[in-house]
Amino acid sequence: MNVPKANAVNRTALIGLHDGTHPTFEAVLAAHAATGIAIVTDPQICERITGQAALCTAIATAVRAFGNVVAVADGRGLMTAGPHRSHTVADVVGAEGACLASDLRDVPKHWPVLLICATEYPRRGDLSGRAVTLQVDWSGWTARVYPSARLEPGSGDSPENLLAAITAAALGVHEAFGAVQARPGSDAGYRSLNLNLWRPGTYSSDGPPLTFAPASWWLVGLGHIGQANAWVLSWLPYIDPAQISVVLQDVDKAVEANHSTGLLTPRLPALTRKTRLVAETLDALGFDTCLVERRLDQTARTAGQDTHVALLGVDNLATRRTISAVGWPLAIDAGLGSGAPDFNAIQIRRFPAARASQQVAAWAEPQSENAALPNNGAFEDLKQRDVCGAVELAGTAVGAAFVGVVAACLAIAEASRELVGGVGHDVLNLHLGSDDLSSAPTSRFVDVVPARLSAV
Repeated sequence: MNVPKANAVNRTALIGLHDGTHPTFEAVLAAHAATGIAIVTDPQICERITGQAALCTAIATAVRAFGNVVAVADGRGLMTAGPHRSHTVADVVGAEGACLASDLRDVPKHWPVLLICATEYPRRGDLSGRAVTLQVDWSGWTARVYPSARLEPGSGDSPENLLAAITAAALGVHEAFGAVQARPGSDAGYRSLNLNLWRPGTYSSDGPPLTFAPASWWLVGLGHIGQANAWVLSWLPYIDPAQISVVLQDVDKAVEANHSTGLLTPRLPALTRKTRLVAETLDALGFDTCLVERRLDQTARTAGQDTHVALLGVDNLATRRTISAVGWPLAIDAGLGSGAPDFNAIQIRRFPAARASQQVAAWAEPQSENAALPNNGAFEDLKQRDVCGAVELAGTAVGAAFVGVVAACLAIAEASRELVGGVGHDVLNLHLGSDDLSSAPTSRFVDVVPARLSAV
């Protein structure tokens, strides 16, 4: 087998190439293709927009992270919001590339099972003997995932929050993926995980209803994080989406590999510009989109009347350093780890902040270095066949769509929290593997123009 081009390789499968758990690249791909997950839901979950958002997010992120996905669901449930609006559960499952089933009988016992249920799973016996079974739920601003045998129901008194529902689904897929990876020392799949979007790092405060969100958005970079941002925005129940301005900025065309991390990228994108892929989804939902197909550089400036909140998901430091100079009233940058040990690490930075973007030490331009080849059998095998191809793959960032979704929910929560009386953060660091979270409170209040959301 020839060394494949990086733009055709699944970014999540690459984790197995970098972490040295397989002897050859062919073994990496075969191992990824053999993975699987079952996502189980009940008809009641689709009666609520939050349930629809959680189910669609779980399916969309799972098909990009696992080789096989089975959805055990009533295919007749109808989506009333989000990218799959007006389509049935069966349509969603088919469009995303999963399989629909009525029960778990044909699902291998070693596959993890993810429960997204409004009621207790009625056929409890189907779960016996399974390696990992996880339950997700959400309450107020808090997303939760835990082993299903450890029932920890959230409070029914808190209002529903779409951001928490989407986060819970992504966390559930993350935990299932971690259980399949089975890294030494990892307890993914066997622990409880909580993420409070109102006060990250705490468990005690759930916050008020999410009744407002910014009225204007500017998405810079429409790859992994940018498409996750657009996915989350597409679920926000604005009273009048036509009044919500969304600027989409990117210069790249989508390639085959982008499907593995881009929630709005089809499996074979035919070199379509990423701006147009995202616009197609948001336009269909009634948003007012504008495309900017040029790079963000040091000449970029907002006009005096611009009220957009910028969400940046870029992979170069030069663009990040320009953020403060552009003049957005609020800009939020999300960055992810790029290697196998830290692919599930997230950093959120907002501006204006105590330090301008060009003063962030971690964003100083490093000296150019060639990517070092990991010292493992799979890369040694690739090097023997094609040194240049091996080096290209060594320098290609790994990623998983479920991590981008968690980052997007954190960023959009950061942009919206102060509109309903919360407190912002200049910096927030979260590592999903270790569940370590640290943050620095905001140094200033920002004046963001709000738009009302309907109840969910």
